[in-house]
Amino acid sequence: MKESSDRIRRAALWSASGALTAAMIVAGSAAQAAHVQRTDPAKQATQQGPGYPAPKGIYKPFTDCPVVNPLMQESLPNQITGCVAGEVIAGKIKIGNITTKVRATAKVKIPVTVQFGLWDPPNAGDNQFTGGVLPPPDGLASQLVSFPQHIPGGLNGALGCPSTNKTVQKLCSEIPSSAKNRPLYASAESAGPITNFQVVTWTQPIMFHLINPLLGPNCFVGSADNPILVNPELNGTLVQEIDPNPKSHPDTSVLKIKNAIATDSTFTAPGATGCGPGGSANIAIDEAIDAKDGLPSASGNNVLTLQGTFFLADCFAPHNQAKILLSAFKASDSPATARVSARRISFASLRDGRYGFKPQH
Repeated sequence: MKESSDRIRRAALWSASGALTAAMIVAGSAAQAAHVQRTDPAKQATQQGPGYPAPKGIYKPFTDCPVVNPLMQESLPNQITGCVAGEVIAGKIKIGNITTKVRATAKVKIPVTVQFGLWDPPNAGDNQFTGGVLPPPDGLASQLVSFPQHIPGGLNGALGCPSTNKTVQKLCSEIPSSAKNRPLYASAESAGPITNFQVVTWTQPIMFHLINPLLGPNCFVGSADNPILVNPELNGTLVQEIDPNPKSHPDTSVLKIKNAIATDSTFTAPGATGCGPGGSANIAIDEAIDAKDGLPSASGNNVLTLQGTFFLADCFAPHNQAKILLSAFKASDSPATARVSARRISFASLRDGRYGFKPQH
């Protein structure tokens, strides 16, 4: 029994760290992010659904996990099969002179949510996350739901209005003093797969979409070809909760990371591209944004700090992990017959290898 308990604990810690690396910024897909989708998060459709009723209890956050994906059925015994859900509620992202705060509103209480699945293929070693990140059943567009955040100063400030450049000034003159075209918003999107994966650090390619009707639909800082590479370091409080019916759902638990914080101040940021009415006129608008907003921006001038809560539902049973996890989701709306108290696990124990997971180089 002790060996099984230790395996659960070690696997949970490794899985949670891997899950958070993908979720904390923008939940990029390490296996499927060769193609980046640009979708208005407010218009993302839920067509396929997760394949199970909305779970409750400790599984309540996992509303869109790909647990029915055939790949999750291929995880080897005692390896990692799990679902990740993340809720970013606050934070700040500064690139050059642009500062975007992530914050909740009365209508949008959780401005950024992420969901995806984890699985390990046959080549996975013991206690090693070498598998893939699976998007929700609706695809990559549903892996990250990020609502645009306001940039102080609006479009006028970003362009440096008034301007001596005729093209830029023409755009400035089209900005009403008070109308929907004046504000400027930004949202983060995935720009590629995660690399340099370790236990509590990673490299995440992202790009920022600058949103205003006058800038057109393709105004970005960073791109899939030239992304912003953030290298956040993760800290938080780890709490493990065992399934309330361990006989029916053996070796199954939820790891909750409370007060999670990811920070990085070492990344660089490229200049803006694709901003403006289109064609060659974009170059002048791009250059105006760069000049006013300090882009490109070198390491040390940029800061990322995100705060939230993240959840990992994981099964480490000797067989049928995905089926057991799905059964746990479906049974979660029934009254629990037994409950195990949550227990804290320190992040220090991850870093010093006390649980068998020193960072790999």
